[in-house]
Parts: sequence; structure tokens; C-alpha cells
Amino acid sequence: MSYGLYISSEGALSQDYRLAAISNNIANVETPGFKRELALQMARHTESVAIGEIEFGTGLITDIGGGVHTIGTHTEFSQGSIKPTETKSDLAIQGDGWFRVRDMANDEIFLTRAGSFQVDRNGVFVAEWGRSRFQLLDVDGEPVALADPNSKTWSISDDNVLQDVGIGRLQQISMVKPENLRQLVKIGENVYRIDAPENQELYAEIEPDERSRIREGHLEMSNTNPSTEMIEMIIASRAIETNVKMIQAQDEATGNLISRVLRVN
Repeated sequence: MSYGLYISSEGALSQDYRLAAISNNIANVETPGFKRELALQMARHTESVAIGEIEFGTGLITDIGGGVHTIGTHTEFSQGSIKPTETKSDLAIQGDGWFRVRDMANDEIFLTRAGSFQVDRNGVFVAEWGRSRFQLLDVDGEPVALADPNSKTWSISDDNVLQDVGIGRLQQISMVKPENLRQLVKIGENVYRIDAPENQELYAEIEPDERSRIREGHLEMSNTNPSTEMIEMIIASRAIETNVKMIQAQDEATGNLISRVLRVN
């Protein structure tokens, strides 16, 4: 097969992967706490360079480049816009913190920036994301809950304490900061598991201040910019078309060459 066919086909596949990431970003533009993902691509070395036969940059025919390939995705953790809602139990984090939540099905702990919580019949702050149901946790790892599920007198203070002036109950909502954002593994669209070596500290409680606090009645929206994603989608689509046309051109050239050889013979 023509060397150019390999490069063009790999280019088309890489752009298709990029297009899938962009499409997912656009699909979640209204998902609270969603963080956009970028497809990472890099130049592929030739086989001779990869196996160490020659060094990169020699200019030899065995070092003319191997096209491009995808090496995964990168999550952009910048904060999304904070939008007021009509639901008091919607909580948004202004700053670098993350909520700790517990999967009610298997007791596993996850982190999230999505704050679309509801108060259930037991007064517990819960959220349903995908097919899972989660409880919001306090600094002691216990569910954040109202003593009276029907209470209208509760609020969250500037230091992230859930307080109910009607009964005088206080509960410190957990806000943590991961030690390494690159160890966060996305589960679903807005919930993350920490994939870290054993015995390594996963996250630390952070002290609330004016730069890191919970705002009730608000939601942090996706950090996806629809206009940017649409431009990126157009660029990726055209790159796919270009690579496909190159495949067709090289296939025709190969076919013409074979026909001429057969005619001569």
C-alpha cells in the first residue's frame, strides 16, 4: 500500500476522534459542572525512528514523517459561568473546590462540580446523574441533611456551613481540592473518580474564603463555548474531507499506474 495512503487514513481517523470530542462538548453545553475535553494529537515518527534505527531529524528518506495520531483527551478544568436558578438547593462553587458525593448504590466516593441537588423526603441533599444517585457529604463524610425536609429557613453561610435558623442546626459542607487534577477520571458527564497510587493523598479539605465558597440557588454551567466548538467542528470536518480526498487521489494514481504496467506487459 502507498505510504501516503497510510498517512491520509491516519489523519482522517485522528480528525474523526477530534470531531467526536467536539460533538460531546456541544451535546453537554447545558450540563451543570461539565468540563470540556480536547483531543490531543501529535506527529507520528516513522518506524525507523520509533525502533531506534535512526534519530529524528536526520532528513533521510526513512525520516520523512509518519503523519499524525491521537494520544487521548485532555480535560479543561476552568470554571464555567455561575447561573442563578429558582431552586434553592442548587449549589455552585465559586473557586477551586469540589463537592464530595457518595454513590448510594455502592458507597464509592466521587468528586463533582455539578451542584444540581434536591432535598429528598428524609432531608438529605441528593442528585441523580445518569443512572446513579448521589449524596452530598459533609467534612465528616456524613450526608448533608436538613432536620426538617420541609424547612424553608435554612441557608448556607459564607464559610460553607449549612444552617437552619429554625432549629439552630449547623453542618459543614465538605469542599476539597484534588492533589492532581490529571488523576481525575470522568465517570459519566460531570462526576469524577480519582485514579491515584495506593497510599497517596487524594485530596485535601480547603478552608472557605471569599475566593472559594458555595452559593445556594446557583449552578455552575458547562465551561464549553458553543461558538468555539462550532468553529472547531468545521475545521475538523474539513480536515476529514481533505484526507479522504487525498486517499481517493492516491488510490486513483495507484490504479492508473497498475493499468499502464499491465498495458506495457
